[in-house]
Amino acid sequence: MNWLPEPEIARQVPGFWPAIGLALGFPLVMVVLGEAIAACERRGIALARSLRTVRSLLVPAAALLAFVAVVLGLPADGLVVRLAETWFWIAALFTLTRLLNDLFFGSATVGSWQERVPTLFRDLVRFGLVAIGGLVIYSKVWGQDVGGALTALGVGSVVIGLALQEPLGNLVSGLMLLFERPLAVGDWVTAGGVTGKVIGINWRSVHIETPTRELHVVPNVSLYKSEFSNLSRPTPVRTEVVELGLSYDDPPDRVKRIVLDMLADTPGVLADPPPLVRTVNYADFSVIYRVIFSVAAQDDLPAIRDLVMTRIWYTVRRTGLTIPFPIQMEYAPGESPGKPAPNAADLVAEQPRYRAAVAAAASRPAEVLEYAAGETVHSSRRRFSGFGLVVGGHADLWTRDAAGQRVRIGALGPGDCLGDQLAVGSARDDIEVVADAELRVVSLDPAAVGDLLDRSPALAAEIGDALETRRQAARTARTARAQPTPAS
Repeated sequence: MNWLPEPEIARQVPGFWPAIGLALGFPLVMVVLGEAIAACERRGIALARSLRTVRSLLVPAAALLAFVAVVLGLPADGLVVRLAETWFWIAALFTLTRLLNDLFFGSATVGSWQERVPTLFRDLVRFGLVAIGGLVIYSKVWGQDVGGALTALGVGSVVIGLALQEPLGNLVSGLMLLFERPLAVGDWVTAGGVTGKVIGINWRSVHIETPTRELHVVPNVSLYKSEFSNLSRPTPVRTEVVELGLSYDDPPDRVKRIVLDMLADTPGVLADPPPLVRTVNYADFSVIYRVIFSVAAQDDLPAIRDLVMTRIWYTVRRTGLTIPFPIQMEYAPGESPGKPAPNAADLVAEQPRYRAAVAAAASRPAEVLEYAAGETVHSSRRRFSGFGLVVGGHADLWTRDAAGQRVRIGALGPGDCLGDQLAVGSARDDIEVVADAELRVVSLDPAAVGDLLDRSPALAAEIGDALETRRQAARTARTARAQPTPAS
């Protein structure tokens, strides 16, 4: 059997060869596009979506137009050909807008200019391309006068504008916000009594995500007409103000020095601009101080503010300051309406080896010091003077290796001691003691502890072994490039 068509048959059917080409080419193009889509998806290329649109929309529309215009040979000014051509150009226009979006914005990285372009701007560009394409189709495919269409559209726009005042008001307000750019995606704003992060800007509204994961939708017209605050402009640095009331018995200069030292050791609190503590008012029960500090960004503020407020309590308790209670009562000397402070003797009693030191220091009562997790107990800048006995919680020992990186070399727990250079265990005083969790330390009289060690050689030898272990760990870290362990 001869499978090749005879020349006279091809001449008798004018659309024979185009039909053969369409029958063979259409499946081949679909297969090639399918493989290209699969390859883009495996490599994470953003063009996969555009290629899928070409395969499912543009190629079938082109095949339909070729079939009715070339294979069937229908007249170009006929209704069927015009409808097929209109459908083809609509598919091409839709594919073009999707391709441009994928090329410019499909693989936008965080912080890039593509990521910062508002969705409203993309929608407006897409709408403009569609409008121009629609006019071209109306004029070229259907042979109609564009001027008359624009005149009719202008009259109709007045009616539509009156009926859609509010949506159009949001659109115009969105355009004004787009041109003025008082906010952008990722900014923290306060609008309508709600504070949150801008996660989207479209033609109708601005979407704000609150810290409680709620979505607050603010219409563009409301945002444009009313006041709002952008917490990320002109700089992302945020300054927080906390008011603190302390007793009239606490000297203001001492209060300021203690609080500023605490802020200087708090992670996340910026040194520039420097923290401030101001005396602002003499209230009924306390002197009011205004604590002012800055953080790098609004996202960091809740956690750092919580850390500052937590450390204020421990610092006040540890340094002997007083947060008065707003009640009227009469107290005898030494009385307090609060919970009684822990008794040092009772805490040390749980460490029998040091009971004698407490008894010997009866003339100078031992002091109980409490630290929050992450607070520095001892460093080269802030030394723990005297002799400290850990009676609760744990602390980490840190030093620097040969590369200057921070390295954890040990830990302290109940029964361990710390203090000045000798007690910490490093003659160079380059070991830091940082509370790993809530830490409780009893500060003992060094003279009483010295007498105790003179009378107890075994205890002195045990402490000496612990100190030597710390010194050896510090020397090893300083002479070897140890891998740094992240601070907890």
